[in-house]
This record gives sequence, structure tokens and C-alpha cells, in this order.
Amino acid sequence: MARQRLPSLNARIRSRRTQLGLTGAELSQRADISPSYVSLIERGTKVPDEDVAARLAKALRDDEDLYRAWARASRLGLHRINMLNRIEAISRSPAYLSLVERGEALPDDLPMETAPLPAAADEAPLPSLAPSAAAREESEILRIPVLADGADPGRTLPSPLSIRDRLLVDRRLVADHSPERLFAYEVTLPAMRHLRGLAAPGDRIVFQRGGRVGPDRICAVRTPGGIVLSRVLFKDRSLLLLPGEGERDFASVDVEGVKALPGVVAGTHVLLIRR
Repeated sequence: MARQRLPSLNARIRSRRTQLGLTGAELSQRADISPSYVSLIERGTKVPDEDVAARLAKALRDDEDLYRAWARASRLGLHRINMLNRIEAISRSPAYLSLVERGEALPDDLPMETAPLPAAADEAPLPSLAPSAAAREESEILRIPVLADGADPGRTLPSPLSIRDRLLVDRRLVADHSPERLFAYEVTLPAMRHLRGLAAPGDRIVFQRGGRVGPDRICAVRTPGGIVLSRVLFKDRSLLLLPGEGERDFASVDVEGVKALPGVVAGTHVLLIRR
């Protein structure tokens, strides 16, 4: 079965802004965000959180629920089906997708279970979502263990004592990774030392066991004091932890060679979820 694609709300935002005759700077003022952030959202590079998405909807005189659902589906996963039935119904119809992406009005009476197509479309009515909605929602959600600050994820499975929470993530956000190889940490103030502004306290970072090590990735590094989150460089049998803001000195961890890296690097990041 082909995977449904979510409506491209970034394209809708751009279309609505253009229709209203707004510049990116004017939209940013109305939504109380930076012009560069508006540009990133419209290009699909960034997904706003729900509050920002709602402010964008208000600024564009558009459907706030739709924008909130888009932000939640893209960032946190489809784990509130009562909120997202509308966006799922839209995603089932090319006609609705086209309306969304062109920035045109959606039918006011779009229901939660079935929906007639717009009059101009030549397509059969949408099927009911109700019978399988709960089962579909459950199958699309991963529950990734969130470990205590500094806790080691282990070689295969983390210790139950180290798990402080479960992070609900839409399976599609980590589709290229085996669920059993994933673990996460919540960013704390001590963990900020080597992250150099890449994350903020309260953010959650999902890691996979293994993966490519490099300065463009956040790694979970085993040190004598526990797991440290950092960007790293591998040089001359040493793993260098890049210094954070205002710091000059690299921290280092001895590594016997490239083949020994998996024993030192517990995981590499695959997803950053903003608070």
C-alpha cells in the first residue's frame, strides 16, 4: 500500500501570504517570529511548533486547527487522532491536497469521518476513517525510551532503571531506523556544555546505536563520568568533544582506532524534537 503524504502546509503558507499581498517580513511581524524563520518554514526546512503554527494561521486568516495538526504530525507524531482526523481525511484526497497547497479555501463542513469532494473535483467520496483510526494510530507510534541524564543505553537494550520516560514519535519520522536501536535523552543544562546552541533545555534528542560519527552530528559519548552529548572529531586515536559557547578547550576520550569507535560512541542523533 502506498504511504499517504501529509498536505504540504509550507506551500499553503506561501500561497496564502502571496494572496494576501504580504511580504515575508510582514508575516513575520504578524506571527511574532523572525523573517528568516518564515523563509525556512515556507521552504519546508523547518516545522514550527503548535503555538507558532497557530499564530501563522491567524496572521493568514486561515484554519488554525489544520495548522496545529500539521505541526503536531510533523514534529511529534500522530498520537491524538481526534485532533488529526481532519488532516488525515485531507491527505487521502488529491483534490484536497491541491486545495491546501494552492492556499484555497477548504470546505467548512469537512467532517471527521467522511468528506464529500469539492464540487469541481471528479472523484468519489472519501471512505470513513472511523473503523480503523485507533488501530492505525497505534501502529504509527513508536515509544522510544528516554534515559536519565548521563545514563548508558547499553549495547543492545537500556537498563529499565535508566529509563525515565517514553517519547511518542511518529514512525515515519524515523522510518530509516530500526525501532529497537533507538533511544533518547532530554537536554539538561549540564548537557548543553558541548552542544554549542544546537539544542535547548527541554529538547529531546533521539539517537540510534551506531551511525556515522562527524562534527555535523550530535553523539552520545561514553566517558568515565557517564554519557556526554557532543559534536565530535576523531583524530590520532582520540575522540575530541567540541567545546561549547565561550569555551576554548576540547575534551578528549582515548580510542584505540576506528574499529573501537562503536564502543566509545553509544549512538548518533537522528531526530531533534524542540520543546
